[in-house]
Amino acid sequence: MSHNPEPWYSTTLNLWQVAGVLVASWTLTKTLTEGWRRTVGRRRYVTTRLRKITPGVRHDYVESLLDKPRWQSTLHATRLAPDEQPEGADDGEREVELTVRTWLLSRLCYLVTWCEDDVVVMYGITTTSWWFRPWIRVNATRIRLGKSTFATLPDDSTVIHRAWLGNRRYGYFEEHYFGNVGGYRSWYVGVNDFGSNAFAVSADWFDLSDIRHTVLLPEPRAAYRGSVPINTVVVSSVALFEEVQEGTFFGLSLGVDQDLVRLADPEYHVLDSRIGRIHRRVRAWRWALKHRRWERRQQGRDRGGRGL
Repeated sequence: MSHNPEPWYSTTLNLWQVAGVLVASWTLTKTLTEGWRRTVGRRRYVTTRLRKITPGVRHDYVESLLDKPRWQSTLHATRLAPDEQPEGADDGEREVELTVRTWLLSRLCYLVTWCEDDVVVMYGITTTSWWFRPWIRVNATRIRLGKSTFATLPDDSTVIHRAWLGNRRYGYFEEHYFGNVGGYRSWYVGVNDFGSNAFAVSADWFDLSDIRHTVLLPEPRAAYRGSVPINTVVVSSVALFEEVQEGTFFGLSLGVDQDLVRLADPEYHVLDSRIGRIHRRVRAWRWALKHRRWERRQQGRDRGGRGL
């Protein structure tokens, strides 16, 4: 009888088996996590990362959360002149170049950041899907993007609003500022023509006494605020730029610029495919349905106005 019998197990074999199990478990976990992020969990995944963004953070931090942006451009702005500007001061020293970066997040929303020296000065979120309706806190008021109307927010003499209506582009936004209570931040809430549930103002709602034709009459504006949902919000720190004060900083788009990002849609793809044709047909059907609803709404308002 042998005093040192051979062991019934092999140490080398067991180590390889454990390593194989660990690699398989890691691969399966990564696959399931990635699948969850791209399907049922993508809304929660995007919302969790957007909550970590705030004015004043570095652009590198935003990239660590959302990877690299899809679009990038520059914007020139002018700082506000101090109350007591020294004689001989050069106005060119107040010129600032801002970097505008745009992300498309899981086909749910667009994120836009305005950065000065790679520091986020302001950022904006535009929802493009009925499935993505995050809760956003505007100082002490909670709104749901894509569902809450402007009437949810207070409307007084301190609220500044702008509206525009062209042959193809339209939009509306309000500026809300709460001073020290709101951390000296400004909230710009509005309707982006590329966002979800976007509705345009009517041409006869503008106050003709305004030279720039961006101010709405009180009664149509009150009706618009009570019925149209907010699909875009831009949060700004102390952005002391002349264009912000004048209301021309955002141009024709509060948040994402439609003319910049629309070429990424399937209907503009050069290489055609079957799924691309399906996307175009669905988009055309949705646009026609939305337009018919908008026409019925306008006809109802016209009849109501004549009845008054």
